Amino acid sequence: MAYRLYGPFNMVGSYNGGKDAVVIFHLMRAVHAHYCHDLQQKAEGLETSVMIPRPRVIYFNNEDEFPEVLDLLQETVQLYDLDMLAFKEGVSFGEGLKYLVERNFAPGKNGLSHYGKNSESTHLPPPHPLAFILGTRSNDPNAGSQNIYAPSSHYMPPFLRVNPILNWNYGQVWHFLRTFELPYCKLYDDGYTSLGTVKDTMPCPALKKDNDEYWPAYMLSDWDQERAGRISKKKKQQQPKESVEQTVTMSQTSSTVSLSTEQEATVPKNASSAHTRTMSSELDKDESMAGSSGENLPSPRPLSVALIVIGDELLKGMTPDSNIICAARALRANNVALARVSIISDDSQEIVEEIQRVTKEVDVVITSGGVGPTHDDVTIKSVAEALGLDMEIHYEMASLLLKKMSNSTEETVQSTPDKDELLRRMSVGQLKMATLPSKAELKYLTDNPDEWPVLNCGKIFILPGVPKFFEQKIQVLSSFLGEPEEEELDGNISPSSSHLARSDTYRIVLATEEDMIVNALNETVAAHPHVTFGSYPIVDEPEHKTIITLEGRFYNGGYTRSSSRLLDRARVNSGDDTDNNALFFTKQEMDEHLANALEGLKSRLPEESIICIEEGDDLK
Repeated sequence: MAYRLYGPFNMVGSYNGGKDAVVIFHLMRAVHAHYCHDLQQKAEGLETSVMIPRPRVIYFNNEDEFPEVLDLLQETVQLYDLDMLAFKEGVSFGEGLKYLVERNFAPGKNGLSHYGKNSESTHLPPPHPLAFILGTRSNDPNAGSQNIYAPSSHYMPPFLRVNPILNWNYGQVWHFLRTFELPYCKLYDDGYTSLGTVKDTMPCPALKKDNDEYWPAYMLSDWDQERAGRISKKKKQQQPKESVEQTVTMSQTSSTVSLSTEQEATVPKNASSAHTRTMSSELDKDESMAGSSGENLPSPRPLSVALIVIGDELLKGMTPDSNIICAARALRANNVALARVSIISDDSQEIVEEIQRVTKEVDVVITSGGVGPTHDDVTIKSVAEALGLDMEIHYEMASLLLKKMSNSTEETVQSTPDKDELLRRMSVGQLKMATLPSKAELKYLTDNPDEWPVLNCGKIFILPGVPKFFEQKIQVLSSFLGEPEEEELDGNISPSSSHLARSDTYRIVLATEEDMIVNALNETVAAHPHVTFGSYPIVDEPEHKTIITLEGRFYNGGYTRSSSRLLDRARVNSGDDTDNNALFFTKQEMDEHLANALEGLKSRLPEESIICIEEGDDLK
C-alpha cells in the first residue's frame, strides 16, 4: 500500500546492518522490483518511457560501529546497487530526517523546500511526502504503541512510518533470513543476537558452548534472551576508552552527508569519499531507525505498571477487593508507578484482549487471580494465548508442586530423574498448575527457600488472587522492580526506579468545605506545575472538612503516566535539544518545589481554615 500511495521515489529504507534491518531491506527490495516491473510494463503498453529508481536507503554513521557491520553494508550496497545516503557521525536522527524531508523533490530537481532557509526556496514547489520503512518490532523498547503504518511524532518532520515486521518475533526473523539464504552480518554466526556498538555488545551468554565458542544466533531457543548480550550503560561507562578507526566507502553512487550546527546540508563533490570513524554515540542495530539519538528514552526512568485483577466474585460483589490498594502502596513505596488498574471476569478471551491492550502501554503487567487447579482458573492459559506461546509442562514447577503439595520429600523428588515418573506422581490439579507458557520462568525473589517463586512470562508477572498470598508476593515483586539493577529484566524491563528518590509528601487538613478553596487551590496548582495536588472532601466529620495533599513530581510532566506518554515527553525534549537528564528531578529539587508550593498554598488559604499541616498523605 505504501508503494502505491507514495511511489518508489518517495520510499526510504533504514539500513544499518542489523538482522531486522536486513529483513526489511529485502522485503523492500522485493516490493520495489515488483512495483517497478509493473510500472515499466504499463509504460511499454503506452509506448512511452519511465524512470526506474534504485532502492533508496539511509544510514547514520556511528563512530563505535562494528567493522563486520561496515563490511556487510559495503557489500550489499554494491551488490544490489542501492541509492544509499550515509549521514556522517554527529548527525542526529531528527537532523537527518529533516534534511531528507526538505529535499525530497521530483527527480532532477534540487534545492531546499519552502520549509528551508534558502532565499530562493519560495520559488520551489513543496517536496513530495516521504515514507520510511523501519525494522521496528513490537517488543522493541522504542516500539511504543505504533502500528504497521504510523505518522511521525508531532515534533519530527512530517513523514509516514512503515513497520512491515512489527508483529514478527525473533524466530520469524531468522526463519526468513535462512529460508531465503540472505546475507547477514557474520557477527550473528559468532553468537551475537542483538547488535549495538563495539562498546555495549557481546555474544549472548545463552549461546555459550562448553568452551570459549558460541552457537550462532539462530540457535537461540529462549527468544527472551535476545538482548542478553547487551551491556548496561553503567557497565559500559566503566570500560576503558579505546581508539578505533575504520574507513569505508559504500559505493560510488552513494552520498555522505554532514550537517553543520545550523543544520544546513553539504554533499561532498566526490560522492564516493571515505568516512573516518572513531568512538561515538549508541545506535542499536536491532531496533528501528527510530531508536537512534533523537528518540531514546532517558535512563533511569520510573517503571509503569498495569494491574489486572481477575475474578467473577469481585464483579458480582461476592467479596471485597483488597489487592488493588495493597499493590498501589507497595509499588509506590518502591517508586514504581501504578498507571492502570482493570477488574475483569474469569473469561479467557477477555483476559487475552486486556493483556494485549495494556502491554502496549506500560512496562510491566501484573495479574491477580485465576491461577489455581479448577476449571475457572484460566489466567495462565490466557497469558500464553496473549503472547502467542504454547503451553507445556514446566518440570521445575512440577518438582516444586510435588514437593510442597504432597507427602513427597525433597530427597524423593530430586531422586526422580525420570520425567514421566515425576508426572505420574502428580494429581490432575497439580498437572494443570505445572503446565505453563513455553517461555515462563520461576523467579525466586527472596532468600527464603520455603517461599514460592513468582511466575514470570516476558513483561507479565502472574500472582495469586488470595489476598494473603498476593500481599506477600506484591511486596517482594515491588521491591524487585524498584531495585537499581544494572542488567535488563527480560530484554525490555530495566528495574531502575530506585535511582529516582521519592519526594516528601504533605497533607493539609482544613476546617473549610472543598468548594470554598477552589480559587486558592487552582491558583497554586497553576503556579507550581512540578508538584501534584490532591483535594479530598471529608464526610461525616464535624471539624475536618477537606484534606489537600502535595507531592513533588519525579519528572517534568507527571507522576503516574504510562511509559508511552513518558516516551512522548522524552522525545519532545530530545527534539528540542534538551538534556534528557533534565526530565528527572533530584530529591533536592523535588523538595524545593514542594516547599514553595506549600508556602504558596498556605498564603492563599484563610489562616483560620488550616487545622494542621503534616508529613504524609494519609486520607484518614
